[in-house]
Amino acid sequence: MSSSMGIMSEVESRSRRGTILRVVLGIMLALFSCGLLFPFIFTFTAGLKTSSEIYQPGLNLWPEVAHWENYREAWTRFNLPRMFLNTFAITLGGVVSQLTVCSMAAYSLSRLKPIGQKVIMTMLFVSMAIPAIAYIIPLYTTLVKLPLLNISLLNSYWGLWLPYAANAFTIIVLKNFFEQIPQDIYDAAMVDGASPIRIFWSITLPLARPILLTLAVLTFISLWKDFLLPLLVLRDAKLQPVTVRLFALVKDFPKNLQMAASFTAMVPQLIAALLLQRFIKGGLTIGGSKG
Repeated sequence: MSSSMGIMSEVESRSRRGTILRVVLGIMLALFSCGLLFPFIFTFTAGLKTSSEIYQPGLNLWPEVAHWENYREAWTRFNLPRMFLNTFAITLGGVVSQLTVCSMAAYSLSRLKPIGQKVIMTMLFVSMAIPAIAYIIPLYTTLVKLPLLNISLLNSYWGLWLPYAANAFTIIVLKNFFEQIPQDIYDAAMVDGASPIRIFWSITLPLARPILLTLAVLTFISLWKDFLLPLLVLRDAKLQPVTVRLFALVKDFPKNLQMAASFTAMVPQLIAALLLQRFIKGGLTIGGSKG
């Protein structure tokens, strides 16, 4: 059994000072958890109230009478199935394009050692320091008229999938992981006549499955809640994801239905985070120990 509890040893944790510290940390974590969960709980219970109840003074979290029909009405009137379908298509395409492009870029940087590798890595680190809002206008201008092809990607999911495909953080994480794979494995494959593409597909990707799954979950959660770029690219309401459509429709519906629709929109992310949290924790542990 491990003798360590992370911030202090088992012996220290049994001392009077250790007990006090554990109680204080427990209270702080409980307060932090309450603050974190409050918006979710408030949104859920507000969706069960009448609109007038939401504006009543005081902390009245649970309604006098729970109007579960608000969620059914929001599901129908907001056309949430269509919104979820659009969001799922955008998110799935974004995850696939990002993992595909970034894994190939990371493999090239870690194993093929291209000319100018240090310059490329410097540019990746610099790009992580630039806020996304700073290049949203140049990106939009590029999507309006794609260079060389002279086509517009507005009102097309490609206008989102292509920008989503490049992510400096994902490339750097995968590059660090690929570099930790023993060189002997690659040498043996090359002796057997495997090409770089075959090595990438048959050896590197299977070994990187845990970190790829972790990055897929994190990317899914990140892209599901993206708002600004889909708002600019997708003008057609039939193509818009749930984040954009809720923003456009909220003024036309009472507050309780807005809350019901907003909480329903969060459910897929919550389910993904709860069901796949062990993969996230395992992947980050692998990344931390390998990096």
